[in-house]
Amino acid sequence: MPLFGQNDVPRYLFRVYSPSTAGQTTDSYVTPPASTCGRAEKTRDIFRLPPAEAAIRLNEHLRWWSSHESKCNLMSWTSSLLFALQHGLRRHNTDHEKPELSQISLLILDTRGFPIGTFIKDMEIMEVFAQYTNFNQTKNLDDFFQFRKSDRGYYFGEYLTQGRIDIRRRCIVTNMQRLIDAGLFELRPELKDNSRRGEWANRVVDLRKLFKASQDTPTATHTEVRKAITVAGACFGNGWDLPVAIMLLALKRRQTKDPVIINGFAAMFAEKEIECLQMKDIKSDAHQLPELEQFQHLIDDISQHFVWKDSKSLSSHFDNLSFGQS
Repeated sequence: MPLFGQNDVPRYLFRVYSPSTAGQTTDSYVTPPASTCGRAEKTRDIFRLPPAEAAIRLNEHLRWWSSHESKCNLMSWTSSLLFALQHGLRRHNTDHEKPELSQISLLILDTRGFPIGTFIKDMEIMEVFAQYTNFNQTKNLDDFFQFRKSDRGYYFGEYLTQGRIDIRRRCIVTNMQRLIDAGLFELRPELKDNSRRGEWANRVVDLRKLFKASQDTPTATHTEVRKAITVAGACFGNGWDLPVAIMLLALKRRQTKDPVIINGFAAMFAEKEIECLQMKDIKSDAHQLPELEQFQHLIDDISQHFVWKDSKSLSSHFDNLSFGQS
């Protein structure tokens, strides 16, 4: 475990699942396929396997190769909402059972309070086991590691868990149909493009290009801010609406310290809600993830506004005090 970043797990991780998803995912437990079989020899800790075998199992999982599930003790998460949303749309078009959008669930997990080592970044675990790759094998783990490391943009903030984990009272679940009905496509219209619904990685890479556009970024509209808060409230609520609304606005590039966004959140959320969220402690692993970088900027801007507001209020309070002479 000293090889892994112990404090770098993002506050929020996402899982998308449908009726055909391997293993079992609910709002109480996430269980990998091997663990559902109940055979102990199939659910061994990957770090207790011979390294060469561990490299094979990791490679099979990360590449989604068929027929590996019976011995797979890993489950994947992503820190990118953009990636998760496109995955949900894709499953509607590509899953063998052709599930309805209402059957495709999006789970958001708050990672605070889990033991260190529960979540491991894909790049870190690949770096450990890539050296044990069978280099005579095509599409091996080292090849995949080098591909993810490249500057081609095919990194999506994947994190892994193994074994059954208890997520009760730490997550919230909605479905793709509910998000769409509430107005998701109004916030990122490009997601509505039916011609590219069946794509995943390539589509996300293209969607990210708007974050790097050379033209000036306009301020957000009041409609966008209201819509983000409405979607978050309708699909999540219960204290999740504040961070999710920021995530939704971060699906596209925003101005730094955008007054429309800051004033909109100041008007819609009480200071107590901001305080309970502990926004100043929210960190995102934004390397190669422009949507996460934008989320972090918005979190910082909104958090700093409330810190500045509190400081100004305190200063005004002391300015109004008069001290008598003894």
